[in-house]
Amino acid sequence: MKTLVCVITMALVFFMAGVTSVQSQTQVLDGYTLIRGASGTVVCLGRWIPPKDVALPGTCEGQVVDVAQLTAISSRLTADRLDQILFALSSLDQKLAINNDHLKQLIEATIKTQTSIDEQVSQVSDLLRETITTRFAALPESMLANDLFKKEIQKLKEDILKEVEKRNSKRPPLSTK
Repeated sequence: MKTLVCVITMALVFFMAGVTSVQSQTQVLDGYTLIRGASGTVVCLGRWIPPKDVALPGTCEGQVVDVAQLTAISSRLTADRLDQILFALSSLDQKLAINNDHLKQLIEATIKTQTSIDEQVSQVSDLLRETITTRFAALPESMLANDLFKKEIQKLKEDILKEVEKRNSKRPPLSTK
């Protein structure tokens, strides 16, 4: 009987050692199940199904890939994705440069237009002042014989010229910021 107890004890020790080694062979890392085996560590890319019996290994529903292969594939995909991102950024940079050039041209055209408008307003203002002065100067001498009437006409002329000047000076200059 001692022999039987000894044999059963030894079998239990070997069985327990086998169970703990099977359970320690799998590890979940970042959603991937790593499986350590005799040929090295492999990765289950599908769904990992743990064993029903602790003495048996689990199964992978999907592709099983060596860690080195997975690293190489992942590095290649990462490099390809980075190339795509660099291409997109380069394209975006070129489009921004074109837009900046168009914006500079638009600002320059706006400044030229504003300068031309300001010159035209100034010319119109000068012409208007000259016309007003000429019209008042063309009044008949008989109308200007009365000093009181002449002062009122002169005051009217000055008021009209001030109003013309005031209206032309109200326009704010174009900002180039």
